[in-house]
Amino acid sequence: MKKATLIVWVIILGFIALVIFQNQTFFMTNHSLRLNLGVINEYHTPEMPIAVVFIFFFFSGIVIAYLFGLSTRFKARRTAKKLNAAIISHKDEAAKLKSELNTLKGQDTPAPSSQQAAETKTGADEIIELTGDRLVENPTEQQEANPTKDSKDKKSKTKS
Repeated sequence: MKKATLIVWVIILGFIALVIFQNQTFFMTNHSLRLNLGVINEYHTPEMPIAVVFIFFFFSGIVIAYLFGLSTRFKARRTAKKLNAAIISHKDEAAKLKSELNTLKGQDTPAPSSQQAAETKTGADEIIELTGDRLVENPTEQQEANPTKDSKDKKSKTKS
């Protein structure tokens, strides 16, 4: 991808150089710019080649584009720092939970009291079965994840 980008830029710059070379007389003629705001006297720049004016406005455009993109870069950098901090805190929490899981693996878990069971059991709780160190998803969730397949299965069952 970097080579393709480089080739495109070389072609663009080559085209610009070709236009400038073939129109040297236009770019080397001296002209003066004038500015009349109506509030102050009319201002005339000293005579200079048109190429200098083109280069001035080209670099002015680059500076303006850089300044407009500056706030976006600062916001992106701040967001990246926040996300990196969140990643670190989640990794720490996962490590704590893994260590807690490892300590509980060898021990019998005490039967939860009725109050604890009521607090932990809600309608939104997922059923996850632990096997070793990896999670096995609930089979009912896998069916819900692909509703088009389920609807096709139901239609085929009703037809037969």
